[in-house]
Amino acid sequence: MTLYRHFPSKEALFEGLVTGMCEYMREGLENAPSADIDKSAANRLADELRAFTSALIEPDALALYRLLVADGWRFPDLARVFDQSGMRIIRRRIAELLEAGGVPANKSMQVSAEVVALALGDGYQRAILGIVEEGDGEVFAHQIGAAVTHGFSQIA
Repeated sequence: MTLYRHFPSKEALFEGLVTGMCEYMREGLENAPSADIDKSAANRLADELRAFTSALIEPDALALYRLLVADGWRFPDLARVFDQSGMRIIRRRIAELLEAGGVPANKSMQVSAEVVALALGDGYQRAILGIVEEGDGEVFAHQIGAAVTHGFSQIA
C-alpha cells in the first residue's frame, strides 16, 4: 500500500503532513501548563517565552517552518493554518500574562506580537538557517529578557 492510496497527489500529501503537524503543535500549546501564579508576572512571562522558544527550535518545528517558507507560497491556506496553530495561540497566552501584569487589554495583543518578535530575534533566525553556535542559549536568554522588559514597559 502506498501513500498515494490515502493522498491523491503530492500536494494533498504535503497538505496532510502540514495540517497534521500544525494540529499537533496547536494541541501542545493549548494544553501547556499555565504559568505558576505564585511568580511575578515578569517571571511567568519569561517562563512562557523560554518554553515557547525551546519548542520552536526543536528539529521537527524548524523543519516544518522551513517547509512552509519554501512551499507556503503555493499553499497560502496552509500558511494560515500554521499561523493559527502556533503564533496566534502563543500571542493570546502572552497577552493574558501581560494583562495580568497591568498591560491594558486594548494594547495586549499588539504588545504580545512585539514580545514574541523580540524573544525569537536573531537566535531563531540562525536556528532556521541551521547555524548553531556556542552561546545560543545566552542569546535567547538575553532576547527573552529584552522582550519581558518591553512587554511591561507598556503598562498604562
